[in-house]
Order: sequence, then C-alpha cells, then structure tokens
Amino acid sequence: MAIRATIVLIKSEFVATLSDGSQVKRSDFRLMAEALVLAGVRADDIEYDWKPGQRMITAGQQVGLRSEMVAIQRKYWGVSAAA
Repeated sequence: MAIRATIVLIKSEFVATLSDGSQVKRSDFRLMAEALVLAGVRADDIEYDWKPGQRMITAGQQVGLRSEMVAIQRKYWGVSAAA
C-alpha cells in the first residue's frame, strides 16, 4: 500500500502528515522531497492543504517539490513517479 502525504506550510516550514500517521518537517523543499522519498512516498502520492492562518504553498514550490522527488526517486529507485 502506497504511503500518501498531505503537505502544509506553517510559517516557513514544510510539514507533511503521512498516511501511516507520522509527520515530517523540513525548512527547505529539497530536504522535504528527500525525506518523503526515503519514507516511501512517491511524487504522485502527495497533496497540498491550506487553512486560514497558514501560508499557501505556491505553484512554483509545488512543482519544485514534485520535480525534486522525481529526481530523487530515479536516483534511489531507478524509476519515475508514474512507475
């Protein structure tokens, strides 16, 4: 079963809640991408959330995070996000 992640931006920190109940926090989207891939999350298994009082994750940050995850997946697993 795939591990999914819901990501929010609180202050200047990315916070991902994983479907297994764990949570990952990183200040940089590249560090978050690596942490998510190593936790078993694929680039196509992430979604973004926003609530009043939180910062929105910009479209550029979303694209950057997914792209970085795809590159890391290829490095570690030798596969693309869709595989």
